[in-house]
Amino acid sequence: MIKLKKINTVLFDLDGTLINSNELIIKSFDETMKKYMPQKQFTREELIEMIGPPLKETFRVATDSQKIIQEMIDYYRKVYVALEFEYINIYPGTIEMLKEFKNRQFNLGIVTTKFKESAMPSITHYGLDKYITSYCFLDDVLEHKPHPEPLFFALRQFDNYQKVIMVGDNTSDILAGKNASCLTCGLEWSIKKDLIKALNPDFWIRDYSELIKLIDKYNKEV
Repeated sequence: MIKLKKINTVLFDLDGTLINSNELIIKSFDETMKKYMPQKQFTREELIEMIGPPLKETFRVATDSQKIIQEMIDYYRKVYVALEFEYINIYPGTIEMLKEFKNRQFNLGIVTTKFKESAMPSITHYGLDKYITSYCFLDDVLEHKPHPEPLFFALRQFDNYQKVIMVGDNTSDILAGKNASCLTCGLEWSIKKDLIKALNPDFWIRDYSELIKLIDKYNKEV
């Protein structure tokens, strides 16, 4: 009889998962589109749909010019940085959850479609770097979620991972987890909740205390 592996590794998306930055991202998209596509008014729903993929893909809606796309990315980042700590906050229970897993010697990683330069300010501001030991930023890999490469990149930084769970608020997080043969966890607070539920993630949580309980339950049963 094959003994099933216990979960000892948790990978998290960053924005919308650990950090509540959705309103900041929507605001940054809105300002960028007003500047570069003034002829079109984007609805909130259309701006929400932009969340997830790398900016270089999102801004193709405006132009095929790589030069202008880069200008849009630079402008988006300028808006984002200017408003960053006015708009964002950390989700309730995040630090307590990370601390608990860290005390249990779990492997903890962040896999994001942000470049390192853009991601680290909020990671260090909220002290997530005290608990996270593995990172995959957009500049680390050739492919991005939902491709499994970013997860594999993060996992290579651990030397003892067994069963892995990917936690995220976007369809690309759940698909990346499935593509990497990891367990997956969706979030009740996701602004794309219905789309994620349709992908049937292995776990579903309403707060981070539930994640601890679900993993404990899973590990007791294997």
